[in-house]
Amino acid sequence: MKPSRRHESLIPLSREHHYGLMLCLGIHRGLPKSGDDETWVREAVQAAKFFDTELTAHFLAEEQALFPAMRDFAGARELLEELIAEHRNLRRIAARLRGSKHDELKVALGEFADLLESHIRKEERQLFPLYEKKVSIEVDAEVGTAIRNVIGDAFQPRDLRLLE
Repeated sequence: MKPSRRHESLIPLSREHHYGLMLCLGIHRGLPKSGDDETWVREAVQAAKFFDTELTAHFLAEEQALFPAMRDFAGARELLEELIAEHRNLRRIAARLRGSKHDELKVALGEFADLLESHIRKEERQLFPLYEKKVSIEVDAEVGTAIRNVIGDAFQPRDLRLLE
């Protein structure tokens, strides 16, 4: 059997990262195309729903389970502060997606997709390897249980229509 690339405790978060990257890809593919206002409204509604159904719980799992477990890791404090700030910025952009005028939606969508993609990559390439290197077996088990209590196993997005 091939070993898992990620600690078992982080796999649900990585699965949800994949869904987020799929959404970003869809937004990036659609942005260069000229679309009418209805198209941008539809894209914005989809991104805001994704935020509500997927990212809200995802951020909660990270902020309540993963991040606190890493606070005392050498080199983690600045990274954690940066990631929490990005969560706040993504929340603000998601609010703009719900309330912006049609002509502002394309800009907000681009900002949302850019930040979400870079945020996910930062967690996968920096945060998770740091966690895996420094976490104890006991803490890892606790973090894994706490993550699954919030988001489950994340075998699929909560709303499959969001990735159509």
